Amino acid sequence: MQPSLPGPDGFLLSPDDPLRASHLRLNDYLFAEEQRPTNTPFNVAVWRKLPKGSFADQVRAVLQRLAWLDRHDAELENAHLSRIRLSTLLRVLYSIKAPCSEPDLRMLLDLTTPLLGRIAPYGPVERTVQYLQQNDLTPELCSALRRFQASLREEMSISQASMQSLRQQLHMLLWLDEWEPLNPARCWSECIRRDLRTFVGERRVKWRALLKHIRGNAPVRMPAGWARQAAPLLSAVGMDDFREQIHIWFAPFRSGESLPLSVAGSHVIKGLIWFCSVARDEDLKECALWLLDVKWKQKRNTEKVMVALGEFGITKEHLRARKLIKPSPPDPTPRLIEKMRQAVCLLPGYHIQTDPDGELVVVQGQLHFYRLFRSTCRMERVSDNAILELNWSALPDQLRLFLHRECDSPQQLEFRAHMLVHDSLFGRYFIAR
Repeated sequence: MQPSLPGPDGFLLSPDDPLRASHLRLNDYLFAEEQRPTNTPFNVAVWRKLPKGSFADQVRAVLQRLAWLDRHDAELENAHLSRIRLSTLLRVLYSIKAPCSEPDLRMLLDLTTPLLGRIAPYGPVERTVQYLQQNDLTPELCSALRRFQASLREEMSISQASMQSLRQQLHMLLWLDEWEPLNPARCWSECIRRDLRTFVGERRVKWRALLKHIRGNAPVRMPAGWARQAAPLLSAVGMDDFREQIHIWFAPFRSGESLPLSVAGSHVIKGLIWFCSVARDEDLKECALWLLDVKWKQKRNTEKVMVALGEFGITKEHLRARKLIKPSPPDPTPRLIEKMRQAVCLLPGYHIQTDPDGELVVVQGQLHFYRLFRSTCRMERVSDNAILELNWSALPDQLRLFLHRECDSPQQLEFRAHMLVHDSLFGRYFIAR
């Protein structure tokens, strides 16, 4: 039997590991990345040539390796470099078109969930959305999605908008969970979920396909491509059945009662209004316009619902006149100019003062004052004289590219001083002794 082989990152590969071939590729990749000149681009072609059937195993190997690096972070000086390289590769792998089975998706979600503070969260959800175009959810897949949703963290998002889009996708995916107990107090749309579960045979299949077409991260206006795909789904359900169900589901809008509306429910209404628009039916248009008189308990979820009526010529000005959406925001230019002026006047240098001997550095943070000593690199919080140390295990990998584990130079002390200036953001990366 061959001995276990340590990879460039220290990972020990067992001879009988079922993912041995995938891990050997990772070893070659990490070694090549260590040698690659910084001005040479990363060659993704070799990964795009992988057999389609090996996609899940390769991603699984990357996720296993990332989890191992996380567990052994305290023992490895350069674990963050390997994680950054593996995260880069992971983005490439998720960009490759390859089929995923339902067990594959559950595996990707469950292996990604404990890593959500370290890596970008988008890949497994995007793959689930693609899978749902031709397949249906299962109770086990829904459970994996809920665990994933509960563990989402903002740190590794590309932007606030991308994280919001991801959360909206998850809301809509889990609205399609046909095994979750219903809760009418949660949202008006629970009546649709209830009725879908009573449908049988082909009718249920066709309605499920139609509802799966509703997107959680859809744009404000109905895309032409969405409408083209919606038409055959509407035709399969049948106009008579669709019209009857819309009458039933939208009837509460005229009740005069305040109705609950969840985030997912707002996406559902928007999607159904788009289907009504695609149908080009006057009766359905009239049903959609019942929204103008509805009362909602949760005002924050209503704007996307009301704006969807633009498909029937209802403008934002009309909606604002009826106080159904918020007024136009004020011109932000003067406020932005004032913020820029304040930013220029309050340079970070004003918050870091050094005594005449150059030994003591006093830092004014957003929450506390600090004393830093150049000769010893000791850091103290003035309010309680607590000694601060960098919490290396909590530090994101990108910050590790210029911060050292130990404060071993004047430059490293300066980096820490600038972090403490913004302690409302970076204070979480220090621990008090």
